[in-house]
Parts: sequence; structure tokens; C-alpha cells
Amino acid sequence: MKTKTRLLAGLTALCLALGLIMPFTLAEDSPGTLKIKLFKAGKADAFLIRTKNHAVLLDTAETDDAEDILEYLAEKNVERLDILILTHFDKGHAGGAPEILNSVPVDRVIMPSYYSDSKSALALEDALAASAAVQQRLTEDLAFELDGVRFLLITARKDFYAEDTDNDFSLVTRLWHGENTFLFGADILNERIDELLNSGEPLQSTFLQVPDHGRNRDRTEAFLRTVAPSYAVITCSKKNPPAGAVLELLRQLGARVYLTMDGDIALTSDGQSITFKQ
Repeated sequence: MKTKTRLLAGLTALCLALGLIMPFTLAEDSPGTLKIKLFKAGKADAFLIRTKNHAVLLDTAETDDAEDILEYLAEKNVERLDILILTHFDKGHAGGAPEILNSVPVDRVIMPSYYSDSKSALALEDALAASAAVQQRLTEDLAFELDGVRFLLITARKDFYAEDTDNDFSLVTRLWHGENTFLFGADILNERIDELLNSGEPLQSTFLQVPDHGRNRDRTEAFLRTVAPSYAVITCSKKNPPAGAVLELLRQLGARVYLTMDGDIALTSDGQSITFKQ
């Protein structure tokens, strides 16, 4: 029996060396599939992130966009959201949240910790009060993992920013899926961009959701050159298109650019490559 076992092992090793058979890899070693839907919602953000067993909604666009999001959830048989991440309380990011919370079960809502008395923020508070979702208001970065996809939510470091808007309080979202890295910039402006550039955080990413809907800010070029994405998506509309200088720089960097004003975008990552359908 031992002789037969040694012969079998020797034949297997020889076949592997000659390339006649491929080594067997356990399924657990595979990063699986990551799917991201980037909704056409004008100058507003809504992204559905699906791993093997979990669904995460990153922002909800405006109030009128919630219907499209809910229809897509139903189409994909997503009956509940494990996590709803609201990057900040601007109407183009949290406007659809009340209807989402009222329409589908949501286990956890993660959001930044700052006060806003905007109409969208007050409507959100009412919806949260009526929801069974666990609320998590971040004062420091949060890392977690779902089905092998690593998430990092990066918080603002200050209580006040000179431009005095909600934008710089945005949660910046990073994902790792196999060899692919993803960066969602929400609406961060110059000061917040500088925070990231000086943080020591490795920002280079395969995919970038360009911050602030593709506007060209003082620190935009430095940020794009640091991230150096292979793919970039800009949430925009024909009424509010991205800056030509931003588009030109992305093309100089070799990025393939997609605009949500041209339609919904379906992104699929297998951990090594990314495919897009628009």
C-alpha cells in the first residue's frame, strides 16, 4: 500500500511539472464574486454592493431615486439589507434613506457623527426613530469583512472645516476584493482630501468613485494622481457634468472613465479583473 501511495504521489508530481494537470485549489481560497450596482441618479450617489451572502447599500441618492433602488432590490431578490452606509446627510446621498428604511428590513445603519438640521437629515432622523435598525454613528474609522471582502470606513478628523458644508464630514469607503481595490470618495473637498493624502493610508486603487461628482477642486489633481485608478466612475448628469479638466487628467492617467449620466453601471469583480456593463 505504501509503495502504491508513493507511486501515485510521484506520478502526480510529474504530471504537475509537465503541466498535464492543474493543481487543485479549495473553493475557500477563491475571493468569490463582488457585484456593485452604480445607479443613474443625476448628481447623487447610490451604490448597491453584493457579496456572496450580504447586501450593503452605500448612500441612497435623492428622495425620488428610492423607487428605482427598491425595484432593483426586488429584481435581484434582495429582501433585506445587512448594512446601509450613509456617507453624509446631504439630500443627494441620504434623501432616499427614509423610504428605503420604511420599505425593506435594514439590520444596521452606519453614518458619520455630526449634526445637521437640513431637511434630508431631519427626515432621516424620523425614519431612524421608527426603524428597528441598529444605528452606528462613527467617531473613528471602522473596519469589517463580509464574505472575504474587506471594508474600511474612514472618518473625518476635524469637527469643523473651512468650507462649512456637510461634504467634508463624508465617510470615505475602501474595499479590498482579492487583488482589486476600490475607493469611494463621496463628496470630500480640499481639506479632507489633504487629510487623506497626509494620512499615510495607501490610496492607490483599481477603482475610484471620483469625489464631488467630478468637480475640479484645488486638490483634485493631487488626489487623482495619488489614487491612479484603472477605472473611474463619476456620478453626474447632463445638467451637472464633470469638469473637462478632471476627465482629461483621468484619461492621461490611463483610467477608463464611466459616467452615470449615460446609464446605470453594473460592475463585477472576480478578485483579479473587473468587468463593467452600462
